[in-house]
Amino acid sequence: MLLLFGTMLVFILLGMELGTAMGLSGMVYILYSWLGPSPIPLSIIAQNFVYGLDSFPLLAVPLFMLAGELMEKGGVTARLVRFARALVGHITGGLANVSVVVNMIMAGMSGSSVADAAATGTILIPAMKKAKYPPEMAAAVIAASATIGPIIPPSIPFVLIGSMTGVSIGRLFLGGAIPGVLMGIMLLITTYLIARKRKMAKDSKFEVKELLLSTQDAVLCLLMPIVVLGTMILGIATPTEAAGIAVAYALFLGGVVYREFTWPSLKEALRSSALTTASITFTIAGASVIGWVATSEQVGPKLAQAFLAITDNPLLIMFMINILILLLGFPLEPLPMIMMLIPILMPVVKQLHIDPVHFIVVFTVNIQLALLTPPVGANLFVVTAISKSTILAVSRALIPFLIALLVALVILIVYPPVTLWLPKVLMG
Repeated sequence: MLLLFGTMLVFILLGMELGTAMGLSGMVYILYSWLGPSPIPLSIIAQNFVYGLDSFPLLAVPLFMLAGELMEKGGVTARLVRFARALVGHITGGLANVSVVVNMIMAGMSGSSVADAAATGTILIPAMKKAKYPPEMAAAVIAASATIGPIIPPSIPFVLIGSMTGVSIGRLFLGGAIPGVLMGIMLLITTYLIARKRKMAKDSKFEVKELLLSTQDAVLCLLMPIVVLGTMILGIATPTEAAGIAVAYALFLGGVVYREFTWPSLKEALRSSALTTASITFTIAGASVIGWVATSEQVGPKLAQAFLAITDNPLLIMFMINILILLLGFPLEPLPMIMMLIPILMPVVKQLHIDPVHFIVVFTVNIQLALLTPPVGANLFVVTAISKSTILAVSRALIPFLIALLVALVILIVYPPVTLWLPKVLMG
């Protein structure tokens, strides 16, 4: 295994695309086996490339990504911003509160953190700078609140992990709902405390008329998460079919209701989602080789035994695993961590009798923090570019928000019912 991960790390540091690095490191491992008594045929690589993508639930990934792109191009974000300003703009924290609430709502539509950071940041960071917010503060609020995107359903990471492990994607979606709201509440408390300390102005006065008008304008946008989740909970649609419904709903809103689509914007939405999907699926194909090697080498059971040699307390082992994930989040992004760690950690989770839904939700919350930390944090780079600030300044401004998200993570680890209550109530 040291040979496998060592060669993969070298390939990644050389700038190789992740899926290619994984596939080639698997090939190096297989070629090394030819020196021993039990050589592994190279056909294993091709077989796992095909097997890794032969999954109906994986079709939900490009569909949810396309739905998110269409919602962004169809005028949804601007209407949600207006609604959020009317709802929480009058509270101390003003536009910072609006940023958190908008990202919580957007989370129920796109399932992608980076997409939400770009969509909401383009509108709200200039607005916050105009309202005399420091650029790094504006950027930090957007970057941190966008991490809620893959937690509140629908969620692209939940689809990926569910298809890899066989865990119900519907249960994962429901399991992420309350943790996502918890993350939002922690961030709202943080923005309130920072705004109060710095004596920042409120965004606007509370007006019932504006709240009603903005709600009327955004009500069809707000219904999308309900439509997507409702079809799954009621057994009308699978997660993949629900993703198709989300695409149809986004086309209806942008093309028929708001009429903001143009042919160039539709082409750009299709192009962007296709390119991202190609990158993700090739990475999954390469990761399936790593998963096969990890399974054949019994890495998961060996790791479980290593943890059990230290302690047999599941809570302490959960903390140990999450500290490891946090450390890996500095050099790695969420997708590589999913592909590399899930095949290794799930056997550990099963052996310790930890609920897989609880573990996967906690894991997903944890890996989102990697989007906020240098040197590879995608959210960090997106908002820095939009705000025209510096990586160092935004990183410093992110510290209190990171602390708030870490507190939410600890609550989720220590108290599993936060994650498991809703799936048990609605799905048994």
